[in-house]
Amino acid sequence: MDISLRPLVRTPAKAAPARPSVTPAASPRQQAYSAAIAAIQKKIDAEKALPLQKGEQTVLMAHATPPAKGTIVMYHGYSAGPWQFQQLAQKAYDDGYNVYIPRLPGHGLKNAKGAEDPSGLVKSEDYDAYGRFADSTFQDAKALGGPVSVMGLSVGGEIALAVAERHPEVQKVVAYAPFMRPKSFGWVMDIVHALDVITFHQAGKLLDLIPFTWGKESQKQTAEGIDNPQGRAGHSIFHVGNLYAAEEFGREVVANAGKIKAPVQFFTSGADDAADMGAIKQVYNGSGGASKNGFYEYPTPEGVPHAMVSPREDNGKGQTPQLYAMTMGFLDAGHEQNR
Repeated sequence: MDISLRPLVRTPAKAAPARPSVTPAASPRQQAYSAAIAAIQKKIDAEKALPLQKGEQTVLMAHATPPAKGTIVMYHGYSAGPWQFQQLAQKAYDDGYNVYIPRLPGHGLKNAKGAEDPSGLVKSEDYDAYGRFADSTFQDAKALGGPVSVMGLSVGGEIALAVAERHPEVQKVVAYAPFMRPKSFGWVMDIVHALDVITFHQAGKLLDLIPFTWGKESQKQTAEGIDNPQGRAGHSIFHVGNLYAAEEFGREVVANAGKIKAPVQFFTSGADDAADMGAIKQVYNGSGGASKNGFYEYPTPEGVPHAMVSPREDNGKGQTPQLYAMTMGFLDAGHEQNR
């Protein structure tokens, strides 16, 4: 019997209908984290409507998921901008922290001609604008979840200390040449403060009318901006009342130093020509002194300037790599620096 051999063909089983892909729902913590980032980003977006100098924009460097190390809030110096922390911020971010650098109140504005505009800087009577700013920016960082540490330079240093006074949950504080009182004319501020008490702030308001400048070289650097390696963004011309506001806020920081629960690492310089060392030492001692804090002072002959954080302003002293290493050692491992 002739049998034809044919290939055996199996009829494939009917394919099951494809299931739609489902993205796992974000955890409540991730949702809160994303919402906190969006809230800060909304503030940053709002700045786009302002005529700001380059380098003056608020900065947020946030990881995709909440980092275990938490967030560092960096407060730049008076009359400067977030650009001062550019290099240190990158190191901290690479080390596993979120970094938030808010623009200080009224800073970084420019006029229609592109020149610096100091009209938004804090005036004498409204010195607690720094306190409101400290509270607001801390709450921004706290909403991200995890530990919050703060650092600041000059007036930014006094704001960082104020944050720790007002919010005891702060983990660590780094204060670079914190400005609570001017070094050379603090006595003038004392007289005005005494008169302010009996004139209901009229004496301080007079200072809002007196022009002040950091000098022609600073004016030239500010006009050049940060696109020039020797330039800077911020303000070189303002009013004495603006400095008085920072000093008045500094009085509160000194008076409330005992409320600081977090360890503080102070970095100062004997060559500092701006911040009064006596006021810095008052905060150091009032917040725990050597039993809790670190105090590193660059000797006067080394010539490290008041604005010690940015290589752009270190007057060629080249100390910033060492300063960054000491800073991160304190934040990561609690290694206090003393000299």
